[in-house]
Amino acid sequence: MTPGVTSARGLALSLLVLVTAFAAIATPAGAHDSLAPPGAQHNWLPKEGWVWMHWLPFEEPELAAALGTNAAGLRHHLTDDRHTLATLAKRRGWKPKPLARHLTRRFDGRVPAKRLANLRWRTERVLTQGHLAQHLLFHTFHGPAVPTSAPQLFGITREEFIAARQAGLSPAAIAVRAGRDPAVTRAGVLALLSAEGARGVHTRSQSRAQARRMLARQRGALDCWMGSPLPKLDPANAFGGRDGDAGSAPAGSAPSRPIPGCQDEHGH
Repeated sequence: MTPGVTSARGLALSLLVLVTAFAAIATPAGAHDSLAPPGAQHNWLPKEGWVWMHWLPFEEPELAAALGTNAAGLRHHLTDDRHTLATLAKRRGWKPKPLARHLTRRFDGRVPAKRLANLRWRTERVLTQGHLAQHLLFHTFHGPAVPTSAPQLFGITREEFIAARQAGLSPAAIAVRAGRDPAVTRAGVLALLSAEGARGVHTRSQSRAQARRMLARQRGALDCWMGSPLPKLDPANAFGGRDGDAGSAPAGSAPSRPIPGCQDEHGH
């Protein structure tokens, strides 16, 4: 082979590498979860009620114990949602299906077989899908309940509430602008979240203890959420932007820095 041919091929290969690199930079980050449909965005979630209402079909402490960690360890592991809980489980000798059966064993004999199989499948998905787990455990205000109830909570339509949030207003500021007492609105939001959790218990989608656990997490971050604008969107990081901002806010939302203490508990 002549030097000229070799040189031409080398140049072509170099150009191909550069084009591939630029394409990777220009292409938005896709979904990390393996069950996401082709072309889904990074923050894709299944349109299922239990997902949006944060109904975990197992006890968080039992999950942490089975994985040899604690609540802080779970949070740290899922900060990057390319990580799955199944990877922690593997280190402890667990495979997803047996661990799902172990974690949902409290429902054995208490729900119909078809329902039990569904709860086990939900649990297996939490174990194997990193962003799904991150959302269910830590994105505690990310759901449609508050926007849907905006007429009762804020005295405005769902669309007006979402527009105000995307314009950079906090829930407390929206309440004041609508002539509502933020304290009354806060109490209404807490009652709404409590009712969501109770419905999960009633439908045997989660235990009463887990519902209380999630409500306590939401209550602890509620003042912070009330006073914070939407975090800015970073498609590559579901927990937030490069500068430490948190969340998966809708495109077009105003850049903001959430108040320390509720960085993960983002949502509409």
